[in-house]
Amino acid sequence: MRKWILAFFLLLLAVIVAFSIFVATGVIDGPALFWDVGMKIGWVEPHLKVYAIGQDAEGWMDEERAELRLKLAELEELETQLKLDRQQFEQRVLELDGREASITMQANKLREQEEQRRNVQTLAALYTEMNPADVAQIIQNLDKKLILSVLLQMDMQDAADILTQLPTNLAVALSEELGQVSP
Repeated sequence: MRKWILAFFLLLLAVIVAFSIFVATGVIDGPALFWDVGMKIGWVEPHLKVYAIGQDAEGWMDEERAELRLKLAELEELETQLKLDRQQFEQRVLELDGREASITMQANKLREQEEQRRNVQTLAALYTEMNPADVAQIIQNLDKKLILSVLLQMDMQDAADILTQLPTNLAVALSEELGQVSP
């Protein structure tokens, strides 16, 4: 009888080893087989259903986590892009502010030059109406650049009449500078 018990246990051991090998190699789906058997046992079935719900919930949570990780990666990439865009925008704003300041300075300078040109034209028109001797007496105390600008705005004959009334050294200096300015 011992031999029969030993043979039975060895046979049972061989079946278990063979079953384990088939499960390990994937020939038999062991968990599904045990699951099917467990669902047929009445007192185990409710526990397996709760376990299945838990597994489904864990699977759903894993999917949601993966989706959230993807969205987080997209948001981080978007945030990085927005930071780069903001830096470029701020650089562009600084560049445009610099340009605006430069244009404003140039416009102010141009306005000043235009105002000075109008003043010179007004003086030239005023001096043209006056006696050349009176004009010579007035302008000999002015800045040479202003005198040159006024003379250049005047008719050549009027400018020549005024130059002849000026002191000789001032008339020579102005004539030299007029020679350099005129082509």
